[in-house]
This record gives sequence, C-alpha cells and structure tokens, in this order.
Amino acid sequence: MSSLFILNGCQITAPIMKNSISFEMDNKYWPAHSIVYKKNWPECRNLAGTPDTIKKQRYITTYSSCKVSPEGYVPPQIIIEYAPWLTMEQAQTILGEYPQKALSDIVLGFATEKEKNEFNMWNIKQQDFIEKIPVTAWKQIVLTPPNEVKKYKYQVPEGKGNRSRGKNIHYLISLSPDGSYSIETKLYWVQKYQKYWN
Repeated sequence: MSSLFILNGCQITAPIMKNSISFEMDNKYWPAHSIVYKKNWPECRNLAGTPDTIKKQRYITTYSSCKVSPEGYVPPQIIIEYAPWLTMEQAQTILGEYPQKALSDIVLGFATEKEKNEFNMWNIKQQDFIEKIPVTAWKQIVLTPPNEVKKYKYQVPEGKGNRSRGKNIHYLISLSPDGSYSIETKLYWVQKYQKYWN
C-alpha cells in the first residue's frame, strides 16, 4: 500500500477519493457446516443478476459477499448476524432436491411458471426451516466503515487504478468453528488499471 501527498505551500494535502465498501465471509466451519445469515445486509451491487426470489428472502444461504450499493456509499454501520446451518446435501435430505435447473432457467430468462413455482416453494420451505434455529445460536458482527475510511484516508491502493472511481475498502471476515472470528481489511482500486486502456 502506498501514500500520495501533494505539497501546497507549507501544507501537505492528499487528494480525496471516493470510498466504496465490500465484505466477504470466509467460512472455516466448512465442510461440517454451512452458514446462514439474516437478511439485514445493505443492498449489494454484485447481486444484480440474482433472481428476486433469492434477494428478497428473510435469510441468506446462497451468497456470502457484498459490494455495498451504490458505489461510493459508506454506510455508518453494517450488522452481520449468522448461525451454523446445513450443507446443501443435508438440506436436500430434509427439504428435497434443490431445483437447480429451475434456478438456471430463471437466471437465463426462460423459466416456465411450473419451474418458478417449484423454485419458490423449495425456498419457502428452507426459509421456514431456518426460522426454527434457536435464538441463542445466532452471533453478531458489527462493522463500522467510517472508521476504516478514516484509517485509509491518506492511503492509495497498490498499483494503478481509475481515480475517478475511487478506492474500495474490503473486509475479510473469517468465521471459526469455536464461534470466534477475525477481521482483516484490505485496500483495492474499485477499477484497477488495465494494460490496454486507451
């Protein structure tokens, strides 16, 4: 990581760039358990192609990362609530086979009404089953992005990038089987320099 400063008379100032926020969960419970999250995350711009059926669920089981939307928005706080959950194989034993073909057809835009209903019904059964997780099993992590913005205020990411898009502060959260977790932050360009840019 490098720093960039500009001399301005007797003062030293740094050009202020936009900050974007992203986070991902590194599940060290795997393969013994998957993880389920409560759907209280901010809007995630990396889910643009994800079916509404999944994005509108009460609980998250199919993705574990988020690029906060809109780009350049820094939420005052991000609360992540999670609990150990079933692997897909275990879930299918209880809920029936996952309708993967229906999901693929929904994403591609040519699913039949029967496929849409099949996919919706499986997800409703899953969400209802998650409701039975004991309250005591849920754990919470609170991120405060403004603190990281302050920390990285005068730093720029390694390499070259598009300054007009700004920099991205990325949280990597590692979940351990004993219930503990660790958080590492990294600084990236939102749009890294491409060798063949004009």
